[in-house]
Amino acid sequence: MTEWDDPDRESVLEDLASSNEEVRRLAVERADFFDLEQIFPRLIERLGDSDWRVRKAAVRRVVAHPDAEEVARRLLDALADGENPGRRNAAVEALVELGERALPSLIASCAVEDADVRKFVVDALAGVGSIHSVDVLVQRLEDVDANVRAAAADALGAVGGAVAREALRATAVQGDEDALVRFSALHALDTLEEPLRSDELATVLSDPVLGPAGLALLGRCDDPGALDALLKGLASGIRAARESSMRAILRLVAQRDGAEVAAVRERLAALVDSEPVIASSAIERLADSDLGTQLALVQFLALVGSREAVIPILEAGRDEALAPVAIGALEEIGAEVPSAIDAAWGELDIERRCAACEVLGRVGGKRSLARLLAVLEDPDPSLRTAAARALSTLGAESALAPLVRRLQHVESEESYEGEEETDAIAEAIVSLAGASEEGAEAPLTGQAVELLAAALNGASNAARLSIARVLGAIARDRDAELVAMLLKDPSPEVRCAAVDAVARLEADRTPEPLHLAIADEAPGVRVAAARALGVSRHETVFDDLQRLADDEDSRVRAEAVGAIGRRFASDADPRVRVAALAELNRACEDEAPVALAVVESAYETGGDSLAYVTPLLSRSEPEIVIGTVRCLGAHAPDTELEALLPLVSHADWSVRAEAVETLGVRGFRRAVPTILRRMETEQDDFVRSVTLNALQKLEG
Repeated sequence: MTEWDDPDRESVLEDLASSNEEVRRLAVERADFFDLEQIFPRLIERLGDSDWRVRKAAVRRVVAHPDAEEVARRLLDALADGENPGRRNAAVEALVELGERALPSLIASCAVEDADVRKFVVDALAGVGSIHSVDVLVQRLEDVDANVRAAAADALGAVGGAVAREALRATAVQGDEDALVRFSALHALDTLEEPLRSDELATVLSDPVLGPAGLALLGRCDDPGALDALLKGLASGIRAARESSMRAILRLVAQRDGAEVAAVRERLAALVDSEPVIASSAIERLADSDLGTQLALVQFLALVGSREAVIPILEAGRDEALAPVAIGALEEIGAEVPSAIDAAWGELDIERRCAACEVLGRVGGKRSLARLLAVLEDPDPSLRTAAARALSTLGAESALAPLVRRLQHVESEESYEGEEETDAIAEAIVSLAGASEEGAEAPLTGQAVELLAAALNGASNAARLSIARVLGAIARDRDAELVAMLLKDPSPEVRCAAVDAVARLEADRTPEPLHLAIADEAPGVRVAAARALGVSRHETVFDDLQRLADDEDSRVRAEAVGAIGRRFASDADPRVRVAALAELNRACEDEAPVALAVVESAYETGGDSLAYVTPLLSRSEPEIVIGTVRCLGAHAPDTELEALLPLVSHADWSVRAEAVETLGVRGFRRAVPTILRRMETEQDDFVRSVTLNALQKLEG
């Protein structure tokens, strides 16, 4: 620690009293340079500072002091200061931060004369949450002050344990105890998920103030009388009792299944029919309650199958946190949902209509299907997208032809909405048709292929491209002629999609249509052909890739060279391996995309191609050098890492950072002198940071 003289200390003490909150905060941060006796009164004062950042800094400094016992004692003294509530609260926060270290002092202070201090001490024990404080907290349940007893009950709920549970149970049902204390005990038992039977809670349930808290506990109890008590609470004129009953009933249902759940639903339905206010009040509360209450209300309304709740639940789903629960609740309501949505459709905005489409897709039924097919022709593309996705979920055979017609009328994918709609329709068709796998043909595949083939006639470029992509996903071997026809399409994008389809259909050989793609006039199609050859298992693939490695377009050469590196640089056939490595060596002198493809393939595979990669460290393009560094870092032996040392002083900061980081990760200790020399002149902050981290690894 730096030695400070008296003027330095005087400066800090003056700053602690400054009118500027930032000056006070910084002064608190420098308080470590004082002994506890000298600075602690000032820190205690700052615990009550008007600025929260200063208070937080003071708490940190206090808690960091090594003499926890003395710190705890002084913080407890601060609790007796009734002039500044903020200081008392910050002192409690600091005691909680001290944790177990403050426990002896807190336990010893539980019986002080000042009731306010006792309450704050109990609050601090609750924050610490140590099981060792249970006995003293149970004693505080007998405190003469009701506020202290209530705080003790809350604290026991935070600490838990068998002793705490037993004491809380006794307090909760103690008829002559203060209502505040009993409420705290009931709340603590709920926190601890402690079940109580309805007969134990008889005096609680009959109390209008305590009743809601008691009802909440019944949801955790395997008690035949619990449901009767909860149904009675559900019909109560007290809103808190109704909502507690709803939550408890949801817990009961979650613990049951099958016939038991059906029996509960039946009794609930009868009650809700006879007491309409139960559902109507829950629906009314959906709009203005907190999130936790909304979640319970939505699930309860789903449980009783309320048709009137359909649109309010749909509206509540605007909240992202509530949306999944709302959708699930509407799915649970089921058959009543489509008619309710139909009736309100004209009043829903676009966002809620999209959500409604999702619900209809999950609920299903003729009415849902009819609505979704109608929406598929809506002027709004976001609605059409939602309808397509819902139809995919619904899985209705009759949706296939309308989806293909919609795909046929795709105008363009240039906008985000257009691309999203096209993708959704294509995914729905693939989902309905089913892709053929291992000779097993889905029932609708043939029908889908026929519809798509017919839709090609007169379709726009964008529509043909979308159709080609779908055909590529679902076409069967017998559809190879149709796919081959797409290789002659006027649109290069369509021909690219056809190449991908050919590769999927005939992976074991290089069919004649693919040879057409190799010679296609559009570079993009030749790129697709090289990509397809890269995954083909036919023995003539290498010769075709060599041909593409000499293509006039660098993108084609890059795709072909990458495939050669991944597939053939370590081939078992010496002739093929030598030829492949020769191609890679030649490609290293090519344009940046081609050379980078060599590096990327070597990074994926390692092996003999590393010998051709190392010279790329001298290339001028930073992205190639960085890729080569990563490749060598992943695969090269230590003896070859010497080649990275000159890059520590490379002109490009990103290359320097990559080289230093790689040497550090690899633990190449011989790099330390070179890195240290560079560190003396390095100006880039990021590179300096990377360098320091690397040196820590290398010198550790």
